[in-house]
Amino acid sequence: MEYIDAHCHLGNRQFADDREEMISRMCRAGLNRVIMICCCEYDYRQVSGLRDTIPGYKLACAIHPQSLQAADTADRFERFAQQMKHIKPDMIGETGLDYASHKHTKELQKQFFMKHLELACEMHLPVNIHSRRAVLDTQLILRKYPVKGVLHSFSGSPETALEYVRAGWMISFGASVLFPNARRPMEAVRAVPLDHLLIETDAPYQSPVTGRRHNPTDVIAIYRKIAELKGLTAEELSAAAARNYDRVFSA
Repeated sequence: MEYIDAHCHLGNRQFADDREEMISRMCRAGLNRVIMICCCEYDYRQVSGLRDTIPGYKLACAIHPQSLQAADTADRFERFAQQMKHIKPDMIGETGLDYASHKHTKELQKQFFMKHLELACEMHLPVNIHSRRAVLDTQLILRKYPVKGVLHSFSGSPETALEYVRAGWMISFGASVLFPNARRPMEAVRAVPLDHLLIETDAPYQSPVTGRRHNPTDVIAIYRKIAELKGLTAEELSAAAARNYDRVFSA
């Protein structure tokens, strides 16, 4: 059976010691479609070559909202944009707003978010969105741009998920569905139509096991849980997620 990981920081330093073996395990497990999130040049340099060897592996690049500093200016984004025109990523992301941990850069986050969306429009690329405790501002900004893509690690309400679905977005769920008392993510999974659903790990982050690194192959447990919640076989869910993944990059 085939799996996807719609959001994986495969180039992250936490994978430095065993990245090659990790990728081998991923391929053996059927993890043939992966969005590789790169939030810095180090990440990109570690994984960019995978696009040539595994066609289903896609490269997403952005300045993460949590990495912004109060002293940052538009020059930082302009340098990034020039680099992207050389790298030619498959997706812009993850970009967005994080008011949970970085309220102090709220206004700067909005500015950089809009610049990322402008770049996505210019390069005709889908977008991978990070949004934490910023539902209204995220929606208001997205409505200004003719972009589509993926809402990463969705943990909002079923109602909010369906608003994004009506606007044409894919909704990606991760290990939050495995957490104890994860009522709201499970309700959102049940609400999202199958043709708008993706599955991710956000590895090495968001591990469902305290003190253990989250690995891309952990996506298999997430598939099993989501298949149970949707009343599907694992094969049905796998086929739907693969179709949805391909649609993101063929629009």
